[in-house]
Amino acid sequence: MVLVEREPHLAQLSDLLENCLHGTGSVVVLRGPVAVGRTELLHTFAERVAGARVRFLGAAASPTERHLPLGLLSQLLHGADAGYAQRAEAVIGGGVRADGTVGPEVLEGVSRVFLDMSAEEPLLIGVDDVCHADTDSLQCLLFLARRLRRSRIMLVLSDQDRSGSRQADLVAELSRHPYCTQIRLAPLTCDGVAALLAHDLDAHVAHSLAASAFAVTGGNPLLVRALAEDWEASTRSARTEPPTGLVVGDRFAERVVSCLHRLEPDALAVARAVAVVGETHRTEFIARLAEVGTIEARALVELLDAAGLLHRGRYRHRAAQEAVLRDFGAPGRIAWHRRAAAMLHAEGGRSTSIAHQLIAAGETREPWAPAVLRESAASATAGGQVDFALDCLELAHSLADDEQQRAVSRAVLAEAEWRVEPARTVRHLGPLSDAVHRGLLTGRQSLAVLEYLLWHGRVDEASTTLDRLTATATGPQAAELGAVHACLELCYPARRRRAGTGAPASPPVDPRAGASLVDTVLTAVRGDAAVPGDHLWQGLRTDEPLSRISLGLLALAGPERLATVAPWCLPMLADAAGQDGPDWQGLFTAARADAALLQGDLRAAGELASAALDESSRAHWGVLVGAPLACLLTTAVETGRLEDAAAHLNMPVPAALLETPFGLRYLRARGQYHLAVGRPYAALSDFRTCGRLLRDWRADGPRQVPWRIDAAQALVRLDRRDEARSLLEEQLDGLPADDGRTLGRALRHLAATLEPHERPPLLTDAAEASQAAGDRVEFAHILADLGSAYTATGDPRRARPALRRAWRAARECHAERLARSLQPGLAGTAPAGSVPGGPRLGGDRAADLSAAERRVGTLAAQGHSNRQIAQRLCITVSTVEQHLTQVYRKLRVRNRTDLPIFLEAPKTTPGPDPLFAEAFSDSAPYSP
Repeated sequence: MVLVEREPHLAQLSDLLENCLHGTGSVVVLRGPVAVGRTELLHTFAERVAGARVRFLGAAASPTERHLPLGLLSQLLHGADAGYAQRAEAVIGGGVRADGTVGPEVLEGVSRVFLDMSAEEPLLIGVDDVCHADTDSLQCLLFLARRLRRSRIMLVLSDQDRSGSRQADLVAELSRHPYCTQIRLAPLTCDGVAALLAHDLDAHVAHSLAASAFAVTGGNPLLVRALAEDWEASTRSARTEPPTGLVVGDRFAERVVSCLHRLEPDALAVARAVAVVGETHRTEFIARLAEVGTIEARALVELLDAAGLLHRGRYRHRAAQEAVLRDFGAPGRIAWHRRAAAMLHAEGGRSTSIAHQLIAAGETREPWAPAVLRESAASATAGGQVDFALDCLELAHSLADDEQQRAVSRAVLAEAEWRVEPARTVRHLGPLSDAVHRGLLTGRQSLAVLEYLLWHGRVDEASTTLDRLTATATGPQAAELGAVHACLELCYPARRRRAGTGAPASPPVDPRAGASLVDTVLTAVRGDAAVPGDHLWQGLRTDEPLSRISLGLLALAGPERLATVAPWCLPMLADAAGQDGPDWQGLFTAARADAALLQGDLRAAGELASAALDESSRAHWGVLVGAPLACLLTTAVETGRLEDAAAHLNMPVPAALLETPFGLRYLRARGQYHLAVGRPYAALSDFRTCGRLLRDWRADGPRQVPWRIDAAQALVRLDRRDEARSLLEEQLDGLPADDGRTLGRALRHLAATLEPHERPPLLTDAAEASQAAGDRVEFAHILADLGSAYTATGDPRRARPALRRAWRAARECHAERLARSLQPGLAGTAPAGSVPGGPRLGGDRAADLSAAERRVGTLAAQGHSNRQIAQRLCITVSTVEQHLTQVYRKLRVRNRTDLPIFLEAPKTTPGPDPLFAEAFSDSAPYSP
């Protein structure tokens, strides 16, 4: 195939050949960058004209045959008749001197052989890559070129631009002759690339890939064809759809290396130097690294640019650079990178550039390397290049040559990995703990080691390390360690029992005096001082040790605390989430999930908890994973997504989780799942485990985890009501008057232990407490139990509004499991005054309603006033009244209280505003 862009060159060669056939010989030099199609042009031209009109004698020079005397000439003579070939061999054999050189008689004799051949038939002599020809053959060609002006010989020589001094001499010699023509081939244009791709690929695909292929190859035909082969190979291996974009694969890399080895040694050295440096750099540095002159290096970089390998001194594609580096071989590549690093350091180069070279080498004996790597890591961290910073620190640690340096470098590396992925610090915990015990780390680094140990649940190691540090600490460090001790006991209450102490060690502090974050948090949690929220905010800093643990404890371990700490905790977490790594972002999102759960927004709580675990994987969370995981389980159960809940339970959790308050949340959520799927014994076991752990930690009390309510719920399912009642009475004994959330739950489950007619008063009190506490999900459950109690006592007039409001509240909170359980009761409750055994409400007579009557009746049954219905349906209040009159008549009911709520299935989930607000604002939504 001949590209359109090469046709003008073929036409020019054809014109010169016509002159040759009429006795006017010529010399043509085909020039251009490496692999732009000179060889293909020569062969295409020879195939078109060889045969009846002209005899073609061709040869291709090679670097491996450069030192073979007259090797290229022998290739040319292979295409001659036997007589001429023997005659030339005789001339050569008799004219070679003792030292292996040839004299003028050989040059004259060989030239005469070619001229005599052309007298019989025209000759087209083509030589590819003439710069690699041996010296003797090159001299013969020059000798012949001076004598073919009046012959029928056309000599076509192909070579690269700036291949070396030998080619420059050849071109200078030939250019003096008026019958010498130079044809320079340039890389393809973008349209030429598209045409070349269209030869191998579908026209539409070729057009779509042309621009990107041109950007990667610079129009180099050899590389363009390689991209077409890579795309075809990818298409054949694709199991579904073919690739949608450019594929840069193995064929491309192979062709890059092929281009590389067609270069002269100096050009090859410059190409390797650019690959090693990997970025735009001064030409002087490239020249010194490649060991060539600066002017020569500049010209060779321009040559590589013209060939399509480079663009403005850099490789056009990372794959090309990597192919060049692989071609070195590992030992050579390491040597080049080490030399580049040493040169950069000697001339005062940027530390990051030196570090890139050291990392690529993977080893060095230079004493200055660790300091440069640590400096580069700090700069990279500040610039957000975390992975590069970790690579620097990893290498610096491997180069440390004494225990102190190794301990410090490991601590710095662990701190950097902690910010990115806390799970990665596990591999450092043993050596770091040992370094702390041996006094090899500073106080700040020692506190960081404690943070890692606590996060990953290695509480015994943390306790031992803390005790060792406390024994020798004085001044501010002792106060800080006291706060850490308190935080340790709050995070791991089991340690309090083992240590035989019952209170945190750190004394209360005033945040207004510049207290640390840990002290501030402990003050807020214990309630030792009435500290205003703005002063708490002033005491928070995100760069202190154990900040994640303390904030996680505060915001996640007890979500009910969010009601008092959210004004300062959540804003601070939001600020930290934007600057300090994925663990902060995960904490902030999980805290928001708990806040949404407290507000009764189950959908938002589930989405936020899921996002928190996506932002920081379960392994990153350590023992804190129990908080967002418990939120996920709770929302999945309440929203009826039991399969999702089962999937969450199948995920592994840290072994130390049950030593922490986060484990209690996880156990309670798991128990609720067991109740939902009909496993009350498993649920009871989880709830009692919570109680046992709290007793072991000496933390059981009315203000702690209300496990007794959960256990009572399971016992009622097992029909062990006396045991349930006893537990609930224990829970209520001493319960603070302001804990409406726990009071509402306890009263609801206490009502379940009584006879149906005894339940309404307790459930009324429970509803008041939950409504005051803002516990919307529990409020919906209480209304549902109240409606069920009225139904069981044969009082549908009271059951109907309670069940209806329960259904609306459940839908508002997205508690779909509860809402679905209420539908049969709402649809099947007989209205007051109806005939026993008659049609059920919303049954066959509902079919008599018109579409407009059905819409109005449904909204009225859901609790909307006539004016609200008129506004929603864009009709008048009078029209609403007329429709309702017809609905009452057809359904045989007396008022909207008796209307069925399911006249028309809702097309979408109800919005959050009017109905639920009405249910909460009704003065007596659950009263008789």
